[in-house]
Amino acid sequence: MLDALLPKLAGFEILEQRQRRPDQAFVRVPKAQLFSLLGQLQRQHAFPTLTTIACTDWMEEGVFCLTYVLETAERDRSLGVQVQIGRDGEGIATAIPLWPQAEIFERELHEMFGIPVEGHPSLVDFMLEGWTDIPPMRREFDTLEFVETHYEMRSGREDNQDVREAIRKRKEAKKAEKAALAEKATLAEKTTPTAAKPEPGEGGA
Repeated sequence: MLDALLPKLAGFEILEQRQRRPDQAFVRVPKAQLFSLLGQLQRQHAFPTLTTIACTDWMEEGVFCLTYVLETAERDRSLGVQVQIGRDGEGIATAIPLWPQAEIFERELHEMFGIPVEGHPSLVDFMLEGWTDIPPMRREFDTLEFVETHYEMRSGREDNQDVREAIRKRKEAKKAEKAALAEKATLAEKTTPTAAKPEPGEGGA
């Protein structure tokens, strides 16, 4: 897909490109070129549909990576257009003029990651009504600490177990049980008398 598409995008600075499958690829461009590229892909290169705007938090590098996932009208090809922005308050312009459905995706980005979306008409509470803590999809947000600080354990659940620890113990118990059965079968095989073979000339008519 990229072999055919990239020559048509010669005016854009493609910082990174990846093709995972014949029908799925990703390109990354500078922020200044993002919306020019999105508009051209929509109008001239048969990618009219925006299916989502995803965000990856690269906290160690101090950036968010936004991926605008586009599809053809036939849904037979998917192209992710990526851009990086600083995670300390850097904003991104709204994509609503290109795709009205971006309004919902951008509200989620704002609420879950704290990303300012410039030109968006309504960045009000989306799913987290009255939320005042760190945006919960940022990697510095401590889910366990938040739960322990804001909620009390309901009575009758004092025996709650750590799910991963419970699964680990269950697997270990099954493994030990299987090993014990195998050892028992081996021991039984060793202690079972073997029928004596007849000597030459014995047992014949």
